[in-house]
Amino acid sequence: MDKNIPGWAQYRNPDKVNELQLASSSVGEGNPVLLIHGFGASSYSWRHIIATLAQKYRVITIDLKGFGESPKPRDDLYSVYEQARLVRNFILENDLQNVRIIGHSYGGGVALVTSIYLAASHPNLQNSLVLIDSIAYPQDLPDFVEVLATPVLGPLLIYTIPNAIQVKSLLKKVYFNDALIPQSAIDHYAGNLDKPNAKYATLTTARQMLPIDLQQFSNNYSSLTIPTLIIWSKDDEIVPLEIGERLHADLPNSRMVVIKDVGHAVQEEKPSLLLPHLQQFLDTGTRRPAPDSE
Repeated sequence: MDKNIPGWAQYRNPDKVNELQLASSSVGEGNPVLLIHGFGASSYSWRHIIATLAQKYRVITIDLKGFGESPKPRDDLYSVYEQARLVRNFILENDLQNVRIIGHSYGGGVALVTSIYLAASHPNLQNSLVLIDSIAYPQDLPDFVEVLATPVLGPLLIYTIPNAIQVKSLLKKVYFNDALIPQSAIDHYAGNLDKPNAKYATLTTARQMLPIDLQQFSNNYSSLTIPTLIIWSKDDEIVPLEIGERLHADLPNSRMVVIKDVGHAVQEEKPSLLLPHLQQFLDTGTRRPAPDSE
């Protein structure tokens, strides 16, 4: 892991210096729902749930810095703090009132930091938060991230192994049932890796995945009082269930749903399991979702 990146102390009061424009799209009308994808993915990862949510809400997807159609500068600013600064500024620039934020995996970490930013500076702007198999605390990273973060070996592998093979290997870790991995998803994510500087951004993000001061930063979670829905896969091989349980204990206004027989990205593998919980929570905000397992 890159230990030289700025920590929370340097990011606590965000500004708009060195700004860049995140790629985004918007569908539907109503209160805004902002979707934040995970590591190695893009707004494409939400493709199965957008239309359903857009029946009641304005659904906004963004590509994080370095991914999808967003800029991929060759700098060293790819931590969750930097990403959250950009997302926070995106929310303010687009005047997203009463916003619901949904984050997955690495994007869940970004969503957490963004929510803490908003709670401090604009406490009435955010309606609620959904975290799906989210990073949140120091943990052992999956093998593929550790390899990418390793000097020499990471660049050697990402620049020599064909994109489709890399993506398929990653998706086999992400999915519970490998038979459900669509070729179209392999092709899409492999195409994203072909974009200029995409591999640089992927390597840099892997090195900065978990900030060195993440344990200290997690002390902020207990002060985040917005309604929060935590959704986790019991069989997640990327971010273990105990991370979700710890989050549930630390976030004072949280509810938790544990889903079985699905992998790290339920929105891609089995969106039909995710949507009822999302819809109920988004519609009510504070009402407890139905059963804590399924």
